[in-house]
Amino acid sequence: MAVPEEKITLESTWSKIQPGLVKVFRRDPMDPKEYMSLYSCVYNYCTAMSNSNLGPTDYSTNNGKAKDAAKPPPPPTGNTEFIGRDMYNRLEDFVSTTCKELCKKCAELNGEALLEFYRSEWLAFIFSAKVMDGICAYLNRHWIRREQDEGRPAVFMIYTMALVMWKRDLFDPLEKKIIDACLALIHADRNGEAINNGLIRAVTDSLVELGSEDTEVKTTATKADDLRKLVFYKSCFEERFLATTEEFYASEAKEFLGRPDASCTDYMIKVETRIQQEEDRVHQCLHMSTNVHQADVCNRTMINDQLEFIQSHFGPLLVEQKDDHLGRMYNLCCRIPKGLDALRTALERHVIKEGLAAMEKEAEKAFNDPKLYTMTLLEVQERYHGLVTKSFKQESGFIAALDRAAVNFVNANAVTKRAPPSTQANKSSELISRYCDQLFKKSAKMPDEDQMDVLQSRVIVIFKYLEDKDIFLKFYTKMFSKRLINELSASDEAEQSFISKLTTCCGFEYTSRLSKMVQDLQVSKDLTTEFKDKNESALSVGKKSIEFNSLVLSSGSWPNFPDCPLTLPHSLQDTISMFTTYYQSKFTGRRLQWCYSQCRGEVTCTAFKGKKYVFAVTTPQMVTLLLFNEQDKYTTEQIRMATGMDLKHTQMIVQSLITNLVIKSDKPIEGDNLPMDATLTLNNGYANKKVKVDLSRMTMKAEAVKDSEMVQKSADEDRKNVISAAIVRIMKMRKTFVHAQLISEVIDQLKGRFKPKVDMIKRCIGTLMEKEYIRRSAEQKDLYEYMA
Repeated sequence: MAVPEEKITLESTWSKIQPGLVKVFRRDPMDPKEYMSLYSCVYNYCTAMSNSNLGPTDYSTNNGKAKDAAKPPPPPTGNTEFIGRDMYNRLEDFVSTTCKELCKKCAELNGEALLEFYRSEWLAFIFSAKVMDGICAYLNRHWIRREQDEGRPAVFMIYTMALVMWKRDLFDPLEKKIIDACLALIHADRNGEAINNGLIRAVTDSLVELGSEDTEVKTTATKADDLRKLVFYKSCFEERFLATTEEFYASEAKEFLGRPDASCTDYMIKVETRIQQEEDRVHQCLHMSTNVHQADVCNRTMINDQLEFIQSHFGPLLVEQKDDHLGRMYNLCCRIPKGLDALRTALERHVIKEGLAAMEKEAEKAFNDPKLYTMTLLEVQERYHGLVTKSFKQESGFIAALDRAAVNFVNANAVTKRAPPSTQANKSSELISRYCDQLFKKSAKMPDEDQMDVLQSRVIVIFKYLEDKDIFLKFYTKMFSKRLINELSASDEAEQSFISKLTTCCGFEYTSRLSKMVQDLQVSKDLTTEFKDKNESALSVGKKSIEFNSLVLSSGSWPNFPDCPLTLPHSLQDTISMFTTYYQSKFTGRRLQWCYSQCRGEVTCTAFKGKKYVFAVTTPQMVTLLLFNEQDKYTTEQIRMATGMDLKHTQMIVQSLITNLVIKSDKPIEGDNLPMDATLTLNNGYANKKVKVDLSRMTMKAEAVKDSEMVQKSADEDRKNVISAAIVRIMKMRKTFVHAQLISEVIDQLKGRFKPKVDMIKRCIGTLMEKEYIRRSAEQKDLYEYMA
């Protein structure tokens, strides 16, 4: 028997769908079979096509084939037209009615009770709307999508349509009450009352979701779409939230600071707490996009409007060393554009003041104590470097402020001002280099490897602030050479490590001479070993042998040593002649120039009461003492003639032996000189607890006195060459350059090594013009031209 056909109409279809939707929105249980039945009803209705035989709202089908309703329909052909407008209207009316009924239920509710109702119904509603959206999936995919593609207004996907109805029929009538209730809860929370954050979160989430209406048509969401989706949330809630936030904190700040006992530190702690509370509130209750705007409001109201009050306490906190509060002030002020500028300036002034005060306090002692000088500088720098690192989070502006301040008090302070005017600029470099000399010399209390590395790193910190690094290098090279020549270095590894650190700071060119000096020493050891092996028999005199070591130093790498003319006794001259012959046979074309002022040796003396002493002496001292093997007394003039030394060196050597009580004079020293007719004899009463006595130190001290002036003269000559080279290099690249720009460029290029003086640059420009490297333009007086 044939199954009677059932005509599909809107009414018949709706009569089946409506009860199911009522069940869905009442949250009654629904099994999958019932869900699929509702889907099939919508599908069957929508697939009814209008053609020449069928009207747009009537279509016959066999109920027995309902089980195939969920299958995808064949693609439309010919004049096929999808059905859906009437069904869409019925669904819209149904959801609208549901929302209006809910609105009536909560019309009398207020405050937290209203929010409780809203959250409960909203969560249930969006679940039901999603179920309805699934039932009407075919309608979404075909009729609604086509309507949207053709630009039909006010046609949405079923889920979005439900949101539109909720917004129009429930939220809009209750908007003011709902938002007022949310803001009241937030106000209570700010006043310390316990609230249910979930109620506010439900409202804000719903506002974001209700903004979907503006972005639904697009199939792929963009960042701009996300922003449009937030328009409703911002207009309904965020604008009012920000206004109440500003009002609340402006009032609170005014009240707090109006109290007579109000302190800056207490205010900063309160602001810090409030800012964290507002950030937590956004995370817990609001959309994350609000965080930026609420931060702006808090920053403006609590920090920017009170910035002068906050910043005025920066100086006192620095003086009191309240690092935690300084860090708190930094965290607040960095939230304001240019809020740190005044703090950076204040820090720079304070560090300069503290640095100068520290040096003033130790000026008298530190002038002749390189270690005290360097450690005092380090104490100030490390104190404020720790502050910048910990409290100011190594912010580049504060690092730059500290660096500027350190450059100021490191290069010019109470200690440097005690030096003669001509050497004041060098004093800091000299003292720091002398501290390095103390650090690397052999001593009874030597730091271990780890301690040495730390001390080196600390020295480098201060070294970076020296404006005249070339002066430091001059002093350091001179003292480094003495350590190497006299074998005074405590550790070759430590010396090499420090050279590496200097190279890292200033480049390979800066330390190339130091590296070459180390290399020369190693080559010299190999040469001496080979020489001794080849001349072992010649170096033996009877049962005794001469201990001989040589250092062959490259003239361009080592400092210029003072020339000391000297006539050697045969015992020494023979050995030197042998080595000279050996060296010239090995390296033809090279010339050896013996630096007797730097030569050292040991002599054994038994002339004093039969006690045996070993004197460590310079070669000029040795030659002078050996004269007393031949006769008991000499005049100063006779010693000068016998040794071949000039007057200056004769005075220095003789006075060093008198000061050490090895010889004595019948006439006192007048001023800085010993009379040339003074008679000199061995001091038979000489006695010393030590068997080995170093007599060379007195001559080394005498040499050190004149180091500073010599270094300045040498540095000035070197600087002229460096400046001239920089000018030529710049002009070769630029071809033409304006005078002021050329000077600026030279200063910028050389600031890493020293601070060129403008007068010296001008003199170098004049010299280069005389040598025809550059010329002045005929058309423009302040324009220079490079001459190839």
